Amino acid sequence: MTTEKEQLELFTKGCLGTCWYGKYHYMEPWAGCGHDCPYCYARFRSPVTEKIAALGGKFAEPRPLYPEAELLEKISATANSGEISVLKLCRYTDIFTPKFVKNGLALKVLERLADSKIKRIIITTKGLPDGKLIKLIAANPAKFSYNAAARPESAVVFERELAPLRARLDAAAEIGRAGVLTTIHMDPFVAGFDDEEKPLAAFLALLKERGLNRVMFSYLLINEEMMAGLGKVLKPALLAAIKAEYDTGATKQYLPKQTETHYWSIRPDVKKRSVEKTAALLEKLGFEFVLCSLKNTPGLDTTRFKNTKLCDGKFYA
Repeated sequence: MTTEKEQLELFTKGCLGTCWYGKYHYMEPWAGCGHDCPYCYARFRSPVTEKIAALGGKFAEPRPLYPEAELLEKISATANSGEISVLKLCRYTDIFTPKFVKNGLALKVLERLADSKIKRIIITTKGLPDGKLIKLIAANPAKFSYNAAARPESAVVFERELAPLRARLDAAAEIGRAGVLTTIHMDPFVAGFDDEEKPLAAFLALLKERGLNRVMFSYLLINEEMMAGLGKVLKPALLAAIKAEYDTGATKQYLPKQTETHYWSIRPDVKKRSVEKTAALLEKLGFEFVLCSLKNTPGLDTTRFKNTKLCDGKFYA
């Protein structure tokens, strides 16, 4: 099979194997991410590590691909070229990485995109937008969709640099009340922990309190390299319990032509049990929800849940 040598570029087409392939573009304004999540696949991908090395930075200290004025000029020129209809932010970083929210660069980037010919801008973030960013998104409900990546507060705590969960959910709720299509991505969802009744029910109660009624969930993918990173923040017994949920005897290449996307998948029996338990509670509480078609069980009998389907990208876009 032919492999693709990918470069980290400002704009790229959606990659083969992902939802909406051929119908959207990614934008990566900087390399690295201030959230510094230990499980993040981006920190292990060569397009990211090579670009960070070229820029002389570190993953947890992201750097713009170009000097600010040049970066904004390039964004405006491409966004107004007519070549891009749907834009996803971002694949390898987060548009709301704290450094660029604080210094205003994230706002400048979104202002140019909001004023461009691009028809739809899909934000998926673990970050916390400030008041100015929320105001901009809320003022353009036909232009933006907003997807807040958040997890139940379970025994597995490996994100150490994120803003408080409730603050991030409050921001999503404010954006949603303005008419912006808003979805909560339970990602990465940890089977056997995040799906336990107590943490999951408490998390879903937080969503209901805020009027956040749309949910998507997708499971944590790991490999040996990522396990080493997780080992720096999790106790050995907890790490071993997570690893036991996976089929470590084989790896699966999740994206065609991209050999760096080899991960262990959750054991089929574990995933089936987890999906059905989680979907049952979501349905019971009246949520609209989908399962990630890339990471969740292909062929799962979703007909037993009237509102359950595999995501084709359109649910959150």
